[in-house]
Amino acid sequence: MDGASDLLQRLVRRAARRMTWQRAFRDGLLAGTVILGALAAAALAAVAVPLDPVPPAVSAGAALAAIAAVTALLAAARPVPDLAAARLLDLRAGLEERTSTAFEVSARAHRSPLAPRLLADAAWRAEAVDLRAAFPWRPPRTLYALAFLMLLLVVWPSTLRGMAIPGTPADRARQTIRREGGRLEQFARALQSRTRAQRMPQTRRVAPEVRDLGARLQQERVDRAEALARIAELSRRIEEARREIDGRLDAQRPAQGEGSVPQELLRRQALQQQIRQLRELTNRLRQNPEAASQDALQRLGEITQHAEGDQPAQVRSRLERAREQLQQGNASGAGESLADALRELEGLESMLADAEGLRSAQRQLERSQQAIASSGGTERGGDLADDPSRPQDGPAAPGENPPSQEAGADALPPQGPNEGTTPGQGRVQEKMGEASPRLEATRSPDRLRGTQSEGPVSSAEVQGASRPGISRVEARPVAPTIVAQADRAMESARTPGRYRGLVRRYFERLARLR
Repeated sequence: MDGASDLLQRLVRRAARRMTWQRAFRDGLLAGTVILGALAAAALAAVAVPLDPVPPAVSAGAALAAIAAVTALLAAARPVPDLAAARLLDLRAGLEERTSTAFEVSARAHRSPLAPRLLADAAWRAEAVDLRAAFPWRPPRTLYALAFLMLLLVVWPSTLRGMAIPGTPADRARQTIRREGGRLEQFARALQSRTRAQRMPQTRRVAPEVRDLGARLQQERVDRAEALARIAELSRRIEEARREIDGRLDAQRPAQGEGSVPQELLRRQALQQQIRQLRELTNRLRQNPEAASQDALQRLGEITQHAEGDQPAQVRSRLERAREQLQQGNASGAGESLADALRELEGLESMLADAEGLRSAQRQLERSQQAIASSGGTERGGDLADDPSRPQDGPAAPGENPPSQEAGADALPPQGPNEGTTPGQGRVQEKMGEASPRLEATRSPDRLRGTQSEGPVSSAEVQGASRPGISRVEARPVAPTIVAQADRAMESARTPGRYRGLVRRYFERLARLR
């Protein structure tokens, strides 16, 4: 009797565990389907509301995590009772309630003389039961819904992503993306035109990327998340290039103890002024070394004193060498040293221009990113873009009228003489000096007299084609010398013979008409 009871209990417990996991897995699939349904609904709602869709990999991971968590939790918290499992086993295996009856009787089998025979009969019939056939793992209907939703989330980014219903916030966000793409493309074209005039190698490589990004944002159908991701990726690459240039500039920056204001060294205006002065000084030494040596020595001292020791070490050493060579009378060697210093400063100026161009590109990308992230934003998201055609750190223009920041075709013209388009309304506080005196000189007209070598000069009045009249010069035969001169001129010009005949017939016909 104990053997039959143990066999029945093991069978019922196995059936209970199988049913517990089947029910828990079915509920877990339902939870995963609910999560995928919510994500798919959010993706479909993106055509009206600018929502950031969840990537398919993240959606699949969330669904699998929900299935595993819910299945494990329900399997541990809500197991199927043994008696319920025995009753369901009787129904599925066709045991005619033998298993459930024997399971209930087994607890008090010693009280009934028929209990051993009942348990033996139930155990004999239970030996032939196959739990895999009685409780098969059939895919629930929610599994098909789960697969359909997952397929929808995978296909959505490549087919329907970026679509928007006209007039909805999503459509306004799409228009913002296109507008910012146009601004980026326009900015990149202006930046490219600036790189053609200045030595900006890094900016020259970055400008086409910004232009291509702006063109893709206008042409392709992208949503807000993808547009922000593309802008962030390009901003990251520009930041890496800018950090590289900043590192090279910091390497050429003098130590803090060598100068009073080392930050002013890397300002482009001061650097360009030093380049102009050194270029002028170098040209003068090349043109007239002996005469310009003393003046060059004085100018070089002024340049060094004005810089206050804030040049890079290499430039400072070359300037000192040029000064020593000028003092020794070696003008050609000083010119070479100045040329080397000039090349160093021009390279530094090129790096400064590159850093400035990259910073302006970063600022423009940040403005476009902020405008796109605000779901349509304002029209002024990119209007305050940097103008790459002018220096960014230049001094402010004089006057009291700031430039207008309005955008669009209806923008008012700039106010004030600082812009150069309208007279303006400013006031000039500076008083003009006295007029310069005119040069005192007397005019003495001179006349040149002479005679023609062939004889006296004769004049004639030629009537125009529209003026009727009679020629005052009488017709006379042409001198042979003139004909010979014309023939020699046409021969030297290698005029073809048929053209000579054409010209001759023209003048002969003209003579007959007169």
